[in-house]
Amino acid sequence: MKYGFIRKILGSELALRLFEVIDRRSENRVTEFGVLAQAFEFCKINQIQGDYFEFGVWRGKTFSYARTLARRYGYGPLTYHAFDSFQGLPNVNRSDLEIWHEGQFTCSKGEFQRILEKKGFGRDEYEIVEGFYNDSLNDQLVARLNTKGTKASVVYIDCDLYESTVDVLNFLPNFLQDGTILCFDDFFNYRGRKDMGEQKAFSEFRENHPELSFTEFFAYSPLGMSFICNIYQPAGLLAEQTRGEGTPK
Repeated sequence: MKYGFIRKILGSELALRLFEVIDRRSENRVTEFGVLAQAFEFCKINQIQGDYFEFGVWRGKTFSYARTLARRYGYGPLTYHAFDSFQGLPNVNRSDLEIWHEGQFTCSKGEFQRILEKKGFGRDEYEIVEGFYNDSLNDQLVARLNTKGTKASVVYIDCDLYESTVDVLNFLPNFLQDGTILCFDDFFNYRGRKDMGEQKAFSEFRENHPELSFTEFFAYSPLGMSFICNIYQPAGLLAEQTRGEGTPK
């Protein structure tokens, strides 16, 4: 009698609805946490060594996810690079499909650092690059990171806007390697249109960099998309290297 009552309660419409709300995985979608888990496991399996780059960190949710998952999969050592204006979004070109506004996602650098401290980050684990991308992603920064031999294993792009994404993508070829994972948080914004936002910026980037190839990895959350970057050597150079290796006699 007792167990029959329990089964009746658990099988009720109210209980099933409650379970559905609590268990978000019942929606059968990969979240930001999930795509970063896949990315770091991919890099671990494929022995891709590099740092984590995130563009648009706001209050550090995905930035903290990255550290959690890199540790979970035994991936590292690495440095976590946070790129943000810490003044919110720059000026936004208004359109009927625009959902962002200037100053949105403001979080001061000091507050961001306090959040990371509460999450357990050590000060030597991360690096902050402050400023709007058209100013901060400059030649001096490229030279400094190149001097240290910095390469990216996982890149998380949460720029929201077309113009900001263009600046980020123009900066990235200096640090991409064969197998780098690129995650675009708002790839399918603007109703999924290919001529707007992150999707437009990425399409133009691919046209301008034929030496880079991108394979779809995972769609995630409501708007996100991720890709695996591959770098192919020119056929002539590859053939020359192959001949140079030769066969030991």
